[in-house]
Amino acid sequence: MGEYISCGCRCAGSPASLSYLQHQTIAIMSKASHPTEPVQKSTESTPILAQTDRPLRILVATEYLPPTVSGIANRFKNLIKGYRDAGHDVKIASVRGTYCDIVVPSVPNLFYLEQRMFLCPPLSLVWLLINPWSTVPYDIVHIVSPLCLAFVPLIPLFKIRGVKVYVSYHVLMEYYKVAYFYNKTLVHKLLGDFIHVIYVVLYFIPLVIFADVVGIPSKVADSVVYKYAKRIHFMKSGLDTTVFVPRQEDQGSMDDLLAASATTSVAMAKLAMTAKRKAESRRQSKAMVDALPKYEEHPSDAAAEDEKKVGDINPTADSDGPTLVYIGRLAPEKNVEFLINAMKHPRLATAALVIVGDGPSRLHLEALAATIVGPERVYSHQTKLKPTAAPLTSTASYSSLIQPTTIAQELSSYRIIFTGMVYREQEVAKYYAYADIFVSASASETFGFTVAESLACGTPTVVVREGAFKTVYKVVDEWMFDQFDAEDYVAKIWRCLEDPDARRVARKLAVRCFAVDMAVGDLVDCYRRMLAGG
Repeated sequence: MGEYISCGCRCAGSPASLSYLQHQTIAIMSKASHPTEPVQKSTESTPILAQTDRPLRILVATEYLPPTVSGIANRFKNLIKGYRDAGHDVKIASVRGTYCDIVVPSVPNLFYLEQRMFLCPPLSLVWLLINPWSTVPYDIVHIVSPLCLAFVPLIPLFKIRGVKVYVSYHVLMEYYKVAYFYNKTLVHKLLGDFIHVIYVVLYFIPLVIFADVVGIPSKVADSVVYKYAKRIHFMKSGLDTTVFVPRQEDQGSMDDLLAASATTSVAMAKLAMTAKRKAESRRQSKAMVDALPKYEEHPSDAAAEDEKKVGDINPTADSDGPTLVYIGRLAPEKNVEFLINAMKHPRLATAALVIVGDGPSRLHLEALAATIVGPERVYSHQTKLKPTAAPLTSTASYSSLIQPTTIAQELSSYRIIFTGMVYREQEVAKYYAYADIFVSASASETFGFTVAESLACGTPTVVVREGAFKTVYKVVDEWMFDQFDAEDYVAKIWRCLEDPDARRVARKLAVRCFAVDMAVGDLVDCYRRMLAGG
């Protein structure tokens, strides 16, 4: 059992009712700055602030960065920008196609072909570590797992050269084993058990044993983390609440967003795939990072002020029923099937479900949707645009909703819409902001970044009371439903829809609990503790 560094923030504590939360939000958020149920307190009563005037030299090794779309990629894009804006020297080791300092040899991930995984350590870094005459220019190496498999053999070398090792782990692998292998044949089950043993013994145990600190997004983590990690740090979220913002009255509706994306020229999309623009992918990724607002030590007055503007807008005022949105990967562990099956409930007869994302389960989910609401009530765009399809200055939309143009006139006839992958973060934020409710039935989350993003956009979240959702977002427990209970799910949707203050409360929670400035300060403080030997 490892030591727990109790400086992570969680919105813990569930008020008896949302009316109570509306009047006590500020008090709850101030208490949330410290965990209410620490497993074990740190032996240090105050943070170690030695050498706080010296910028840290940080190497971040991650396979997840834009233009790849994922919660992990967004988290580390925001953290890296925050580190740099705070004056720290940050170098990035990542896969080709990202804006990084060290390009690590990589191959497509077998379980998700659009995501690349490290193949072997970069030779330049290996030589730097084994050359006794070289100076290693890092104080901390932050390894983002999974997988970062190529960096496991480098960990002892980093430690020999005096570099502290922080490993953050972001996936509940034990749940993935069940989702991908256990609901099939006995052969699949045995294969899943075999792969899991190899994964744990040859990769995971060495990774956490050698790490000085293992960071996890919530208390929901694989058992081997708690069994083998020497020290565990509960990370904060790193959400950019200046990108994920509520919709204002003059910004249109979900129908406008879908129609605008649907009528974008196919010729523009093809033009965006030229070799010249592909060659500029790294410049585009840099622009995505540089376009973010400057990191601030505390939430800005503007961010606090916009909390007052949320709650007066009803996204469904001009439509026949509520618009539900799911944003995320389409894969077995996400349980999107539940959301689609629930659309046959009588109380959702006029509702629309917009599914933003892509993944290995997409064809299965489209077929399921057709059986639930009828094929004529399902829209799905099949053409995929690469993440590097267009520069940020282009008028081309990053949405996959390109054709047919008739959807602009027929949106009201569709009840389930598959948009495909949406790459640009600002456009993803619009899908949250233009929806009435964000929904998720995934019990595999270790943090659930999409929930924080939705709350930041002022959109209430109806999610399953499982996994990290029930611990990280306990303060909105009354918006959660019991797993596999469609009646409870529908009841919670209407509870949020009928609460006039739900959107205002959602934004306040995000700004006060999940902003990137708190995550940056928290991690930097943890790094300094490691360097000071604490």
